[in-house]
Amino acid sequence: MTVHSGHEQTIWEGQSRNVTARATGGRFTLRYRLTTHYLYFETGGIAGTKQEQIPLINIQDVDLSQTLLQKTQKVGNVLVHIIRPSGQHETAVLDSIVEPVQVRDLINHTVHQVRGVVHQRQVDEARDLGTHRFEQTGPVPPHPGGFSIGGQQAIPPVQPTPLQSAPAVQATSSEQVMALLKQLGELRDAGVVTPEEFEAKKKDLLDRL
Repeated sequence: MTVHSGHEQTIWEGQSRNVTARATGGRFTLRYRLTTHYLYFETGGIAGTKQEQIPLINIQDVDLSQTLLQKTQKVGNVLVHIIRPSGQHETAVLDSIVEPVQVRDLINHTVHQVRGVVHQRQVDEARDLGTHRFEQTGPVPPHPGGFSIGGQQAIPPVQPTPLQSAPAVQATSSEQVMALLKQLGELRDAGVVTPEEFEAKKKDLLDRL
């Protein structure tokens, strides 16, 4: 399974087989859906349907619990441990799910892949920014109008005119930093990056200007 950074794709769907669902003949249901972006919890009943979505990047761990009765029914509870962007810890339960071991492993695997994609994206952004900074601070090439000091060529100072614009490389640096900040903001809004991580990365980028 490949995690796509753009279009959201459904990986798994299931519903609870708890006592309430069976007793109401399916009129009260708990449905769950795992996608390449979120884990969805949907509660359906007489009063209507309520849905909650959890960004996969906020999932820290997934466990399994199973009573003796659930084992005989071949169902179990999948416990999803979450850390909200605010830092609050929660545990969401996929109640009485068929093949709970496979579902637990599938969620863990998908979360691991999402984290790998996010990490690689951050590495690529840092490498791109580092490469650009190296280009700015590299050695100055010999100037045709230079003169010699101690056997080494020096460049005569250039007097700027009122209409002289800033060096193109500096403008490119600012544009690149702003583009990276925009990408980080989108990741934060999507729940992929926490507000704390966003602020730390934002400070680091602005310090590089």
